[in-house]
Amino acid sequence: MHYNDYHDVIKQNLHPVTNANRFVSITDRADTSDLPKDAWGPLLANPYVQSWGEILLNKGPLEIALYPMLLHELRPKTIIELGAFNGGSAVWLADHLDIFKIECAIYSLDIDISLVHDKAKADKRIHFIQGDCNDLSPTLSHELLATLPHPWLVIEDAHVNLTGVLEYFHNNGLQSEDYLIVEDTNQFMWDYWRDHWDDKEEIEKGYQKMIDLRNWLMCHSNEYLIDTHYQDMYGKNGSKCWNSILKRVESEM
Repeated sequence: MHYNDYHDVIKQNLHPVTNANRFVSITDRADTSDLPKDAWGPLLANPYVQSWGEILLNKGPLEIALYPMLLHELRPKTIIELGAFNGGSAVWLADHLDIFKIECAIYSLDIDISLVHDKAKADKRIHFIQGDCNDLSPTLSHELLATLPHPWLVIEDAHVNLTGVLEYFHNNGLQSEDYLIVEDTNQFMWDYWRDHWDDKEEIEKGYQKMIDLRNWLMCHSNEYLIDTHYQDMYGKNGSKCWNSILKRVESEM
């Protein structure tokens, strides 16, 4: 490629693609990836040594590249994260919002927030909430959600009651232009964990995520579209999230 052509490509890709093929329905997608199964060993072998400052950052390396671009484009006013763990992801998101000068409230929920790192708990940019994804209404009530400004970025990373969680946000606030990301739907990833993790129950729940997501999306195929700009940046479904970087759109029905 000639240098000038390469330079034009770089300039073009500083801004997300806007072509008509960017957003596609689940009906047009297979649950597979261009990244082979063997790639996931090195990518997943050391999740507990990756940190952001002093806090563990249990985020996939490909998601670490994708999220900042999405944040910069979407400029969310509300982020809701299900699965706080130790708070590293929420702090990482907050720092990127500061870098991009985006004013945004972050709500990070987990069933046990005692695991959240003290430095994360002290971060005034984040609201850590103790709650159960089996019933979100006591903690993320309809009344609270109705007050939160849009656009939203909702991140499901709790692996609990996925269909119920999706229905809850669908019926309680998600609007056109909001984004919804369901993490860890990559079936190859769970193939790796099957050989390297003893928690069989958690592994089976992981395998079920893509199945449950597809079944739910088939009922909402005109309302939630896969954003292939981010979904396929590193090859088709080239991350821990398969067919699960979703944009809420106006239904054509």
